Amino acid sequence: MSLLERITTGVKPRPPRILVYGPAGVGKSSWAAQAPSPVFIPVEDGIDHLSVPRFDHVTDYAKFVECLKAVRDEQHDFQTLVIDSLTALQNLVTDGVCKAAGVKFLETAYGGYNRGQSAALTQMRKEVYTLLDEIRARRNMAIVQIAHDHIENVKRADGTTDRRLAPRLIPGICDWVSEWNDIVISADFRTIEDANGNRMIVGKNGGEREMYAVGTIHRLAKNRYGIPAGALPFTWDAIREAIARAKASDAPAQEASATQPAATGDIEK
Repeated sequence: MSLLERITTGVKPRPPRILVYGPAGVGKSSWAAQAPSPVFIPVEDGIDHLSVPRFDHVTDYAKFVECLKAVRDEQHDFQTLVIDSLTALQNLVTDGVCKAAGVKFLETAYGGYNRGQSAALTQMRKEVYTLLDEIRARRNMAIVQIAHDHIENVKRADGTTDRRLAPRLIPGICDWVSEWNDIVISADFRTIEDANGNRMIVGKNGGEREMYAVGTIHRLAKNRYGIPAGALPFTWDAIREAIARAKASDAPAQEASATQPAATGDIEK
């Protein structure tokens, strides 16, 4: 059989790869705990309040890799792997790069000029995400990565600079990870503007939460499922149902970019 005769058509269902980021206390870990049969690799200390299957708190990179290989190779019934958090994992990687280079700061590793950042990205891409690809392929597991947020400056083609919410990651790693994932979710507290122009959190018990899966000028987000712009309740069911609705309507899947007009309810911080 020739290569052309092996060409196939049709949708090939695969478990989603999701990056979710947001401010402290918004409930990112609690959101991931709603995923089907999750198992957590806690790279930072912050899920003791959740009754979920988890590895011991991981404090070094080699141990993290061991956890990934165990999920890939050992028998289990877990359906979702949760890395909590990708921001903390990046710190383990960059600490290792600095140690190997004999420097204290990533910016000066291997003579500077972003060589340290490039080394960190290469390690994440070739080792961590290769293992995640294998876990997804062999074990048919969804992959969820949790990250903290920050405000970053983004240069536009016309020379102007905008500020936007984004995962708190090194720019090169952030770009690559955002591309790898099928959905990048920006979670936040729902706010309104008072008469003086100040933002106020809406709701009781810490405030109402919402999420976005389509990017704007001021918020990094995207999805490959055709989920439309606008705020969704910050629950696993909401994203699952949004994907199902998009598939049912046969909406063309789009890479929702951060250059689209701001959606109603979006927040510039």
